[in-house]
Amino acid sequence: MRTTQLTARYRVLLVLLFSWATLPFCAHAQLRNANWLYVNNNFISFASGTAIASTAPVGGVNSNASLSDPEGNPLVYAFGNTVVNAAFETVSDCPTLNMSAEGQGCLLMPVPGDAHGVAFFHIAYGNGMTASPLSFGRINMDLDNGLGGFVGGMTLLTDSATWKLTAVAHTNGQDYWVLTQLFGTDAIAAYLLDGTGVSAVPVVSHTGDPMTYPLNGTPYEYLPGSLVATSDGRRLAMAGMLPQNVEVFNLEHARIDLLDFDPATGIATHAASIPPPAGLTIDGIEFSPDGSKLYIAITGNGNVSNFCAIHQYDLSVWDEASIIASRTEVLLDTAINFYWGPELQLDLAPDGRIWFHNNYDHWLGVIDSPDEAGPDCAPIRDYLLLPNEGGYGLPNQCKRYHDSELTHTGIPASEEAGTLMTWPNPTQGVLNINAPEPGCTSQLYDATGRQVLSIAHGQRRTAIVDVAPLPAGPYLVRCTDARGNGRACTVVKE
Repeated sequence: MRTTQLTARYRVLLVLLFSWATLPFCAHAQLRNANWLYVNNNFISFASGTAIASTAPVGGVNSNASLSDPEGNPLVYAFGNTVVNAAFETVSDCPTLNMSAEGQGCLLMPVPGDAHGVAFFHIAYGNGMTASPLSFGRINMDLDNGLGGFVGGMTLLTDSATWKLTAVAHTNGQDYWVLTQLFGTDAIAAYLLDGTGVSAVPVVSHTGDPMTYPLNGTPYEYLPGSLVATSDGRRLAMAGMLPQNVEVFNLEHARIDLLDFDPATGIATHAASIPPPAGLTIDGIEFSPDGSKLYIAITGNGNVSNFCAIHQYDLSVWDEASIIASRTEVLLDTAINFYWGPELQLDLAPDGRIWFHNNYDHWLGVIDSPDEAGPDCAPIRDYLLLPNEGGYGLPNQCKRYHDSELTHTGIPASEEAGTLMTWPNPTQGVLNINAPEPGCTSQLYDATGRQVLSIAHGQRRTAIVDVAPLPAGPYLVRCTDARGNGRACTVVKE
């Protein structure tokens, strides 16, 4: 009898669903970045199309990297001096590693032409004053029953790296460039990653202005910082600060450069230099998905309290004076800690949003519409509640991979509509409803078509609803945006 009743109820819901004609869920492209291992055993997955936080058996540190397969299944994670597999166990035959540099000390990449190969790049912390070694290792995911194992040890690429490490997809549709800035010079080194491994001799570009500053007559190198690329790999942004034992927490002598990059040749050229906003540290830099905006996160010591801020720069006019003049402070808030440190703190995720963290609390923030100008980019400081206290060090990752240009539904990312997501499904108590955009309203209907709940999402997009009092059975979730467009899906209350 119960089966017959449920079947009849589903028929009613199917009629409602088709009457409200909605698109099926389509996960965003670049699912190789779908799983993030974060500090204090926090784990964040975007594999379902929206961010879901949970607890992992291990926790990252202030330098993390993650890599999944093209369908969003986790492969390996790197943090500090450890590389772990999808079961959160140390990868077999993992070489002995020194502690990685802060922020961008680790990077994981697919090996071109090898469906089971992973390239691991590591910059050691060193003594925090002088150049750091950049090395490369290779993981075969066929080993250890599919959990992966290192093949050989680490190969030194250069002993003259700074704490800046990123990757860009090559225009040949298969290979990648792995980039670092060379210590005390004006040089960007681009190492070619192809099916044979990593080139021993990089393409070296001299941008014309060494990353040093003459403090009290002595030149000091910009060792800490970040190096990030646009999704198409044609622009780079690089932030540099003096080491803390040279100048403690002061952006007066820090530096931010914008570079053009040719992903066909690996050559970088200087385009602009931006004076950083006043503050103590540059906590992160990141491009918007379409590359039209640059975001810079800082912390500082105000008259009343410590503060954190995010500044946006408009890059639509690729001219130094225009870029500097376009600076807009889109977020200003009280900082929980005295400083956040120069760790990577702005990160473009597979959902097309830029995520940031609030040091030492339980929330991740998000820039909800990062391609939009000014306040319309919609930064939300407390967005995703973490199961454990947060910290610093969002994962270092490549923006675009050749083997995940399409979503797992086969729909090009450029053609995807906003998605409506619900989880867990089925549920016994709490139901998360993730709206396609801010400002939506969702209604819950039972199998008779009667509305039983209505929820306003507001800026956070994800609403948390208690459905424990509702009777067991199927329900329809209908989400409507401010323009009256509706999407729907079904959930089951157990």
